[in-house]
Amino acid sequence: MFSFSVSSAFVLLLLLSSSSNVLQDREGAPEKPHNLRAFSDFSGATAVAELEWHDGSQNELGFEVLRSDNSEKFRVIGTVGANTVHYNDKIGKYITGAFAYKIRAFNQAGKSEASNIVSVWF
Repeated sequence: MFSFSVSSAFVLLLLLSSSSNVLQDREGAPEKPHNLRAFSDFSGATAVAELEWHDGSQNELGFEVLRSDNSEKFRVIGTVGANTVHYNDKIGKYITGAFAYKIRAFNQAGKSEASNIVSVWF
């Protein structure tokens, strides 16, 4: 007769979870998001960039939102969870000028290529 102990159950769970990580790694980095669009808005005196995109992958854990004020050096300004397709960037009060954005998906295997770059003017 087979005996199943707590330690056996722990080993089985550990094996199952590590095999799912191997499967995730085999799938590779997620596909890039596409069709990024940006709209400028104001909330009182606060400039807000409203971003929308299409989720191009099935295996992302989330998305990084990157912003540049010179269209050359982008930095991550926020992250959102899987299957999210919008982000509102409250840039600040009394802001004028142009800002560029791009989005990339990520998972345990890595990061996707970046989406198209869009700009907003305030």
